[in-house]
Amino acid sequence: MARTLYQVLGAHPRASEVELLAAWQRLADPLEREAKISGSAAERLSELNAAWAVLGNPEARAAYDATLPDSVFTEPPTDEVLPDLDAAAGRPLLDWRVGRLLVLITVLSLLAIGWRSCSFSFSSDRARAQAEAMEAEARARDAETRARIDAQINGRDDGHPAGEARWQREQDERANEEARRESDAQIAAREAAREREAAEAAELRARADAERAQAEEEAAERAAENRARLEREKALLERLQDDNNRAMRLH
Repeated sequence: MARTLYQVLGAHPRASEVELLAAWQRLADPLEREAKISGSAAERLSELNAAWAVLGNPEARAAYDATLPDSVFTEPPTDEVLPDLDAAAGRPLLDWRVGRLLVLITVLSLLAIGWRSCSFSFSSDRARAQAEAMEAEARARDAETRARIDAQINGRDDGHPAGEARWQREQDERANEEARRESDAQIAAREAAREREAAEAAELRARADAERAQAEEEAAERAAENRARLEREKALLERLQDDNNRAMRLH
């Protein structure tokens, strides 16, 4: 006995339309890429599409079921016949290349966030260490200046207090000026580091946006291909219906 269209799809005759669709997609999708290089795959895909063209149309299916014996519908379903709806429900909606590209974009985004956090933490620790070193150096210079002034005061003539005070003020002003210059340099370095980090983050965002746009374009192309395939299958179904109607009129 020849195989029925239900057996071609691996589905039970009592299967619902959703179950038939899941069975057809589960078998046809892996063959779509192989059909270009394998003749047997192309024949199998054509057989599956022809079976779905009839069973996917309620009227054509009803006419086809009328030609089958009752024993076909009373046979209990088996694990090999009924489709795995859970697997069909988990089937990816996008092409595998699009999924891989989305995963790559996500990984790059996470790496960018982690790198920025580490860079900011490292910059903060380095700036804190430099500030502490500068403060320690300023304290050392201040102590040295005071020690020198004390030595000069202890060894100087008590008749020149104004000259010693003026010299001390000049030393203090020079030390304060050096401290201000070093502080300005540290601030400028921190601002430059922030600008570099912002530029790198903007570049990563622009790259991610470009890759996302490419992924959306590929998804749109895939959707257009699916619509074109459905149109071809619809035309095939109409031809099959016409042939079936013609055959019924001849009988």
